[in-house]
Amino acid sequence: MNAAPLIRLEGVGRRFRSGTIEVEALRDAHLEIKPGEYLSIVGPSGSGKSTLLNIIALLDRQTSGVYRFEGSVVTELSEGYRTGLRAHRIGFVFQSFHLLAHRTVTENVILSMLYNRLPPKERKPRARAALERVGLSHRADFRPGRLSGGERQRVAIARAIATGPAILICDEPTGNLDSASTESVLDLFDELRSDGLTLLVVTHDPAVSARAERTLQMHDGRLSEPS
Repeated sequence: MNAAPLIRLEGVGRRFRSGTIEVEALRDAHLEIKPGEYLSIVGPSGSGKSTLLNIIALLDRQTSGVYRFEGSVVTELSEGYRTGLRAHRIGFVFQSFHLLAHRTVTENVILSMLYNRLPPKERKPRARAALERVGLSHRADFRPGRLSGGERQRVAIARAIATGPAILICDEPTGNLDSASTESVLDLFDELRSDGLTLLVVTHDPAVSARAERTLQMHDGRLSEPS
């Protein structure tokens, strides 16, 4: 039996108004992401990738169409419920690592748990387990300034997966990394996908998008899948 979609977009669009001008940043997007899939989205700057990502990540609302997350129509959810869904079910990894320099690696990972009501006694063990999963348990008490770029991105990934999300959303996750660190992070993504985690990666790098099992393209606000 085929798994039900984790995410389904049905004719989703997003319009912005700037003075008297209306901009259609996303046009009639249709997309299904099933649990455990590994997708990449590519496209030039201004093509609508960020708009699409923000809608999927529940950071923005579409102006047309239907978005279902785990079967729920998210436009019908309260802002509080959407916030809880982001905290519990969606992990984020960005090009910039967004680590606090004055906190240890473990403390940076723990910060991701402050918004999902995880009991305090469970936070440190979860953080340590996430760091072990990304191969950084030996750096747990270091501060970010002592880490390489690839290690800092692994800390960011540990922070994102520590809460047990349903999907990991990555926005140009290798944009600040050298080729060796990029390969290391992509190998980790492969491992996480093997564990059953769903991954959605937005990138300009063809080598990064090639690692995904499906690649979608954005152009002029339209989402398509090459045949």
